[in-house]
Amino acid sequence: MIEAIPQAIKPHDKYQIEFKLDYELLPGQQTHYQVFTYIFVPQSLGITPSTYAKAEFYRDIQNYIRLKTPALILREFTKERAGSPLLAIEAIVTAENWAGQPEYRERLINNFKFLSATLKSAIREHFNLIQKRIAEAPPHSKVSLLIHNLVEEFLVETKNITDKYRSFYAAFNLPNIDSQLFTAYKLTDESLSLLIEESAVEMFQIVEVYLKKGDKIDYKQKLSELVEYETRHRRTRGYRSVLREGDDNEEYIFRVSVLKKYASSVLYLSTAVQREGVELEHFLFSIAAGLSMIFATVVAFYFQSQYGQLTFPFFIALVVGYMFKDRIKELGKQVFAHYLQNTLYDRRTTIRTQDGQHKLGILREKVSFVAEKEIPASILEARNRDQFTQLDNDGQGEYIICYAKDIVLFADAFKEAYLDVPEITGINDIIRYDIRAYLRKMAEPVQPRNYLEAGQLKTVSCHKVYHLNFVSRYRSIKPNKDKLDRRLRLVLNRRGIKRVEHVPT
Repeated sequence: MIEAIPQAIKPHDKYQIEFKLDYELLPGQQTHYQVFTYIFVPQSLGITPSTYAKAEFYRDIQNYIRLKTPALILREFTKERAGSPLLAIEAIVTAENWAGQPEYRERLINNFKFLSATLKSAIREHFNLIQKRIAEAPPHSKVSLLIHNLVEEFLVETKNITDKYRSFYAAFNLPNIDSQLFTAYKLTDESLSLLIEESAVEMFQIVEVYLKKGDKIDYKQKLSELVEYETRHRRTRGYRSVLREGDDNEEYIFRVSVLKKYASSVLYLSTAVQREGVELEHFLFSIAAGLSMIFATVVAFYFQSQYGQLTFPFFIALVVGYMFKDRIKELGKQVFAHYLQNTLYDRRTTIRTQDGQHKLGILREKVSFVAEKEIPASILEARNRDQFTQLDNDGQGEYIICYAKDIVLFADAFKEAYLDVPEITGINDIIRYDIRAYLRKMAEPVQPRNYLEAGQLKTVSCHKVYHLNFVSRYRSIKPNKDKLDRRLRLVLNRRGIKRVEHVPT
């Protein structure tokens, strides 16, 4: 299970790196995960506790939490397989008097979206399988034989899926059908058409390279016909997502983008973020104030009993008591604040369904600068610093940021919230981290250097880069599983992310 937590790490753009974590659900019980990410920062970048506050870190990080896309393979969409959104739609529209029952409306719209989202995932996995077979093919083997059936399956099953879905058109194109429901049906139809057309073009390129001549001609013809059919279908239905030569195709790109968001919207969850431990903080700070007041009152009572109420020593005692009262209060707040920082997390996110009706889990986050002595030995071993790293940091080590996440998921709540949709097996936690704060102190990204060659003075350009090392510890608390440490190196220059390197640990 612990191997299933980390899923993908990639640059999102020049300034953001994206971590996609996959938390698996265990049926009938709570699941509890912890992820600790240590960022090793060169001292030359000037990222310190005084220059990079918590508020700035949380400003640079963005979280998206969504359901993990249910896993189906292409042939399962139209077969008798539990969890197929296509079969769930069919079951509803063949029920007696389904159009007159309002509770079916939301279930249908959700299954429309799940159909588009799961088909996209299934096609992606289908292409991954093709690439895997190509990559693992023995030398001198006939790759065309290894992928022939997969190309055929793509053509057959995508047609089966669209034919079955479009057979429902007459059931939804009726006067008594809610207009929003019919619109949702048409948006999904357009989304499926675009997805299949785009996939057919990608498959065309694979066929061009890997199939032998006879099959190549045959499948290229079939794929071309599939693209033409889907384009013609969208024109016939009045969908405006059709590419036109000589046009800027602005509307096409806009509709493709909106439809992708529409289909994936069913996967996103509602999150409410709040600072953790606010009530406890107020309680402890009030105790600090009470202790300081007790000290000042004891001093005042003592000197009043010894010297009287209107005397100079009593006056001095009041002043001194107030001075110490103020310091005791501040010292108490500092002690309790340190306790809170070590005990509580910074932020607490409650994860709910989009309608807010079901509480699915709790995510807590904390960030802090840590000393090297506080870091587990396995993390330092995974970092595996060499002599050049020490020289780069003047022998003083690196600044280390620890970003901790603690997540608890309630499997029963997922089961209750998602009754009539494909089985939900987990959630995806997508984290985008903006690294522009690290670029401020960097030198010019390209620097000229002169050198001599055969008595001639020449100049070359040298690229100046910096390394940010991320070491992540993934841990399953419930069920209890062994820890897993992974490392990656982010290579940066002043212009942003240059590349991501996955370093074996």
